[in-house]
Amino acid sequence: MNKSILSLKLKEYREQRGITQEELAELLDVSDKSISKWELGNGYPSKKNMMKISALLDVSLEVLMIEEQNEDSRLKRSFKYTLISYFIIFALTLLIRGVKEGNRYEDILSKELSEIIKIVIIEFGQNIYISIVPALIIGLVFYFYIIPRQQID
Repeated sequence: MNKSILSLKLKEYREQRGITQEELAELLDVSDKSISKWELGNGYPSKKNMMKISALLDVSLEVLMIEEQNEDSRLKRSFKYTLISYFIIFALTLLIRGVKEGNRYEDILSKELSEIIKIVIIEFGQNIYISIVPALIIGLVFYFYIIPRQQID
């Protein structure tokens, strides 16, 4: 299991208070292996223990819980910006190519529906990949730079 925000913060708050794993385990009436497991991200404390940890380490329960959700929220927001960027860039690409090559399909409405669909699918397929790289760059900028700065402010 990967280290979670909670596991990293639990250790940080415990060390800030100068409490060892053994001392915290004794205060919570659990084994020191449980504390170690929580700090390694291999498990989570029960709700009852979360409330005790909150009181013992003088950290609000909301902070312990919200920090766990922040990373997930950051990833979702970044993905949303990546997707929006992709569609905007894709639409602009089609628009620019349409203006540039406007006379290419002047008589498209006189063709059969199946032929029109075939042309649209081919055009779509030829232009779909152009937008991926810039959209991914925009998403990464949001994930690593913009969203963390918003959280600080």
